[in-house]
Amino acid sequence: MQQTETDIQVMDASLSDRPACDIFVMDGRYIIQEEKHFGVMNGKLTTGVAHQHVMDIKGMWAPPYVSSNFYLEGRVFGEKVPTASYTWQPHKVVCSGQLRDVSVSSDWTLIYGHRAGVLTVRVENNAKVPAPLDFMALAWLNREKIWHFSTNLSPPECETIPEVKSDHLLLRRDDLAIVIASDNSDVEWNISGNLASVNLVVPAGETVSFSLVVSIGTVEEAEESCCQIVDDPLASVQASDREYYDRVTEIFERVPRLVSSNKKLVDLYNRSLFPFLLNRWEVPEFVISPYYSTGGINGGCVGGYLYDFAESWGILPLYEPAAVRDHIKQFLKIDLTQHYLFDPLTGEAGGPWYMINQEKIIGLTYRYVAATGDVGFLDEIVNDKTILEHMIINAMFGDSLDKPISLIDYGTSNSHLELRRQYQYNHIMSDLNGRRYQNYLHTSQLCDVAGKPAPYLRERAEMLKELLVEKLWDNDTKWFSSITESGEKYTRYTIQMFKLFGSGVLDKEAEEGLLSHMNEDEFLSPYGLHSISKKDLAFDQLDIDNGGGGICIGFPAQIIEKLCRAGYPAEAADILERILWWPDLMPYWGDSIAANCKDYRRDTPLQNSLEGAAIAQCIIFGIFGIDARPDGSVTIKPNSLPFASNLELTGVKIAGTEFSIAIDEDTFTVSCEDQVIKRRLGESVQLDTSKKLLFQV
Repeated sequence: MQQTETDIQVMDASLSDRPACDIFVMDGRYIIQEEKHFGVMNGKLTTGVAHQHVMDIKGMWAPPYVSSNFYLEGRVFGEKVPTASYTWQPHKVVCSGQLRDVSVSSDWTLIYGHRAGVLTVRVENNAKVPAPLDFMALAWLNREKIWHFSTNLSPPECETIPEVKSDHLLLRRDDLAIVIASDNSDVEWNISGNLASVNLVVPAGETVSFSLVVSIGTVEEAEESCCQIVDDPLASVQASDREYYDRVTEIFERVPRLVSSNKKLVDLYNRSLFPFLLNRWEVPEFVISPYYSTGGINGGCVGGYLYDFAESWGILPLYEPAAVRDHIKQFLKIDLTQHYLFDPLTGEAGGPWYMINQEKIIGLTYRYVAATGDVGFLDEIVNDKTILEHMIINAMFGDSLDKPISLIDYGTSNSHLELRRQYQYNHIMSDLNGRRYQNYLHTSQLCDVAGKPAPYLRERAEMLKELLVEKLWDNDTKWFSSITESGEKYTRYTIQMFKLFGSGVLDKEAEEGLLSHMNEDEFLSPYGLHSISKKDLAFDQLDIDNGGGGICIGFPAQIIEKLCRAGYPAEAADILERILWWPDLMPYWGDSIAANCKDYRRDTPLQNSLEGAAIAQCIIFGIFGIDARPDGSVTIKPNSLPFASNLELTGVKIAGTEFSIAIDEDTFTVSCEDQVIKRRLGESVQLDTSKKLLFQV
């Protein structure tokens, strides 16, 4: 069991060699996530880590395989070793602690390309007596076909039977297994019922180090992975670390890099890019690979929500346009008037209709074409219709050319805000009807670039704009009313109304009226935005996402960008400054975060939301004022931030053209190849991506 001093030095290096520039590493002292929400992911496998104790792994999810109750835990003197310190990275957790005079460190690393991980353990016994070191392993294991919102669980009837085979342990159920092997020849597994255990002794005054390799899948796959890794676990760990660092580097080769005097702003921007690591799956059984899940950590929300995927519609095409193409086509294969997600294993539709589907699929396609210049995509066929035809169908949803324009009654499903109490938001909802305006305009622009103009779409948009004000604007409340099934007007002060800014549907009176509600008594609190006004009867502190206690993480991003586009940068900056704390306390962000305290929504399996990338997106397209259109034109009209000077965005790549923007006090500079234009804030610069030329506006 005892290893040489050289072996121990190598082990020390593997545990402590962490590049200082790694933007995603986080000190566990500041992490507020509960253990049940805490985990790591490598694109094929996600596991829980019980960070309160060293050497504890709990739960494995590797679609289609599930072992929700799996645990591997180590003890010294029969006791768990409390964690004194730990760090988190997307694929790794490093813990250290002490029990009496025994110091223990563990490094749990998921191995890229495998449904497997390596638990590397180092035990330094400074006691005068030998220290017993024990490990126990147990699991239920099953194969699941459906991966939607809920976390897939392993029921008792899926109990595994432990068996020792050659030099490794199998926790086996039929053709599935979790395999555990060690590079230490002294590790011998004992079987007692459904529990497997290892009993070792660390001599007094000595230090020992070894690794346990854990893999999951079919018996054949799990044994193959385990055998490949266990020959040299440290080499596999180091290779995974290199792969991880290469992926981090790749992010900033594809998306812009933010530079600012305000470190908190840069931290917020960088941390928001975590979905490119934590939500990206490369699973051969999935209908799309790579596939971006709505969530994923510890098996929650692996399904593909259009709602969440499209929240990051501006930045996803910058990072991985081919994946965006595949996702758009897959979403169009399901009926978006009936469902909001597809299952990654089957491609089948799931969930009810979300009324926001139409805006999301149109906006996602619009921004994909604008970011890539791939106009030919609009002619591709999905379910016997071109992509462009699908856009027109979605833009015209609830409308008919042979009838006058009207407001849509969306029924009684309560699925837009999903409010939990009696105060619901249904039928003729003002924000949803107002958002149809941009659906018409975006689809019209797509028709234009495809060479198939549809002027009626713009006409419908303008008629809708007039009707919205005529029927729903209330000059007394300075808000848009909604209408019940019986025709009675009511008011729901939802933050969704602010998503109309920048679309063109609001006139100046409506903009100023709505903005009068953006104050500390209604939507603002020290740590963010409330999804419903604190004065609304429907306000519910416990309903974090849409009920007012806080807000879905994508909403502030949308509103910041839209306020910038509408000419209200001060209000946008105020919101942005309130959420600068997000990266301080959370390595990844769930579906919603509180506004009047530093906390997150805990009653949901969605703990690493794909929407997180929308924060970087709003800085790129809102603060730096980049407006890319499908015709290849880009308007650049940046905004200043009172709390951040010397702002710079480098490596912006749109439609094959790379440029940078720098903001300094009251001026900004745009650089593209050998061209440089400097203008005053409030003015614009135009970029023609087809010719790579800058123009003063």
